[in-house]
Amino acid sequence: MPIDVPLPRSGHIASRRSAAGSPRTVAPGTLRVLRTLAAHPEGVDLGALGGHLGRTDTGLLPVLQRLCRDGYVERTGDGAYRLRPGPSWGGTPAAATPRRELPAMLSDAVTELYGRTRAWAYLAEWADDDQIDVVDIRGHQGLGLVPELSERIPPTMAHALAVSKVLVAHSPGRRARLEPSRWTAFTPATITSPDAYDLELARIRRDGYALDREEYAAGFSCVCAPIADPGGRVGAAIAITLPTPRFREELDRLVSDVTDVARVAHRQWYR
Repeated sequence: MPIDVPLPRSGHIASRRSAAGSPRTVAPGTLRVLRTLAAHPEGVDLGALGGHLGRTDTGLLPVLQRLCRDGYVERTGDGAYRLRPGPSWGGTPAAATPRRELPAMLSDAVTELYGRTRAWAYLAEWADDDQIDVVDIRGHQGLGLVPELSERIPPTMAHALAVSKVLVAHSPGRRARLEPSRWTAFTPATITSPDAYDLELARIRRDGYALDREEYAAGFSCVCAPIADPGGRVGAAIAITLPTPRFREELDRLVSDVTDVARVAHRQWYR
């Protein structure tokens, strides 16, 4: 039975957004990182920064990677992080809004999903350079054990992962930029045929979720659902990865958990 993931219809959003509201905001967690780095111009290592902010290394690393990529933070020679020299940052760096940050409440959705499933849970978005960024993670199992899978997923892997399939399924422009000639069969289950891939994308749009049945790494499977932003665009994907035996035994419940958390997160995002 298809899972209903309620994407907002035109007209749903305007009444819920303030006239002065801007989509180009910086998440509170990112501002705290920037302010802490501004107070330590010599640089702060990852562990010390986490101590200042009360966050784990795992939770902070995607934020720092994004800030480095966008040119606002740099690594020092000894591996610490510091603000890059540039215009005055002040207490709240107005320049630090080069692209929209996902709202902080989506981080709560990842926590909720991990609490429900006790599987490795994470949030991802499609970056401007066509990489897929894993921006928030919970748990100590699952993809942490999958070889060579980092927080930045290149488009050459978009055919093999549930999280990327969800983001591609809801954006024809992303699909058009993929190059099937570069697709690799990571396992015997990997989809490498463009026709088969397009059928898979259609199924994802119909059912409201994506699956990865050992398509990237033997022994690991994934369930992923889209989260639409206030403009109606699928701005993020939330997923779990876990060992395949448990995936097979609990698939219906896991699909229900992932799609339910995504549905609630979507509604909270555009209220």
